[in-house]
Amino acid sequence: MTAALERLRHIEEPWSEEDLAEVLDAAARDCGFSHVASFSLPSTDDEGLATRLIHSNWSAEFARGYEHFGLHRFKIVLGTLRTDPMPFVWDIETLYGADDPDPSPAAQFLAEEGYRAGVLLPVHAMTSFNGAVSFAGAGPDLSQSLIRDLHLFAFGYFSMLAAARFEENRRNNPLSVRERDCLKFAMLGKTSNEIGTILSLSEYTVSQYLTSAQRKMNASNRTHAVAMAAQLGYLS
Repeated sequence: MTAALERLRHIEEPWSEEDLAEVLDAAARDCGFSHVASFSLPSTDDEGLATRLIHSNWSAEFARGYEHFGLHRFKIVLGTLRTDPMPFVWDIETLYGADDPDPSPAAQFLAEEGYRAGVLLPVHAMTSFNGAVSFAGAGPDLSQSLIRDLHLFAFGYFSMLAAARFEENRRNNPLSVRERDCLKFAMLGKTSNEIGTILSLSEYTVSQYLTSAQRKMNASNRTHAVAMAAQLGYLS
């Protein structure tokens, strides 16, 4: 087991985002990478089509440059991560043309920052988000055995992150008891009239509870509200 996986194993419960961010940074150092970050990936119906940073050891200047040059929505990387579950190994010349006679500003920026090669590790999970972990550096070890272990690390990291967020959401549940009850029965396919009969409420009152829950979560409709509440742990 690599040091990165060992670090995950030794995080004490309850897991927190702060602990996971520290382990992510330490895992990068253990393996000789200068840059590490975790991203959430857009769903297929997300019009933004851009990765969103979760944790990183990036400097504020590097993070601004990464976004300024549009690297958070770089089509080659984004398209690969969304469709291919396997690790994506890259180098700055192949991906960004850094050694061209007239390299792009983005390539120059990455080269100056020592961001010359790395691996992107996608995680497609049955949680409220999909994501990827990125390890990069000036000349890192990219052996197959290390990449395999880091991919296992990425799955463990995202599973623990989902659990930590789920528990935090559960503790900070904004829904009332009645709103949760109505959403639970709606999740089972019950109509407002049927929910009212079960809970001894009028159909109008049930609809009001569902509308209130939908508004609190900024959901687009009842189905969306049910899905969001379940994913966020509000119904547990």
